[in-house]
Amino acid sequence: MGQAYDKFPKTCVGTHQPEQIWRDHEMFNIHINAHKQRWLKDVVDIMDCHRFEDDFCNCVDTTFIWEWVEYPGASGALTKCCVDMVNGVLELVTENDEGDRSELTQRCECWKFVNCYPSYGEIRFHLDDVLQCAFWFGYIQGHTWFGVTPPQNTAVFYKADGSAALNFETRLAGAQTATTGIATLVQVVWYRLGIHWDGNGTIRYFLMQDGNFPQTVLATGSHTTNLPTTELSFGFGIEAGEDDYKTLAVDYVKSAQLRVIET
Repeated sequence: MGQAYDKFPKTCVGTHQPEQIWRDHEMFNIHINAHKQRWLKDVVDIMDCHRFEDDFCNCVDTTFIWEWVEYPGASGALTKCCVDMVNGVLELVTENDEGDRSELTQRCECWKFVNCYPSYGEIRFHLDDVLQCAFWFGYIQGHTWFGVTPPQNTAVFYKADGSAALNFETRLAGAQTATTGIATLVQVVWYRLGIHWDGNGTIRYFLMQDGNFPQTVLATGSHTTNLPTTELSFGFGIEAGEDDYKTLAVDYVKSAQLRVIET
């Protein structure tokens, strides 16, 4: 599939020939790799790829698919519903007290960064307030990222309360590697975030400008330290930073990994 540099979307590629990267467990550069049809088989065949997608065109399934955590108790969230918007959009809305929060993760920890088995996760989202709330998206151990003690193993984007700066972190047994200030988010603007495990010691993060294919990469980087090695769940969440309702809108999420065969 070409050199490693050719596989991954990059910033500053110029405007004369925008990159067209198909983002999945393997990155696919259409210009360079158009003839590699085996890649397409791995993408569409359940035998070879573990895949999860939710486009939020139905009620959120919290019985079999999603684990919903709200704090405090059963009063941290005003709603978690699919709204009447084009494409199908989920809105997580907190109650109107500071510290109220709502999180959705898959009910099982079914993702693991295993050598030789690349993976990719993505979200399209926006926040109605980029200052007075906290936000996260990615892979975590357990079902809540918020709280006094973060999960011991993570690979997540996050935004702290009181700041519009987007950050990325990986954690292994509590030890953290963080990249801060990746970008400054703007309220009610759609973004796409991507997390890619290359199956060989590197997790890359991507912030993509919204729009139809192809999409411009606004920021990217990589972590090679403190990468989690245990099973993880996939999800996202929002926490109110003041006494007011805060909304996280999610158009879709996807996660895909070459099917892991462990001995």
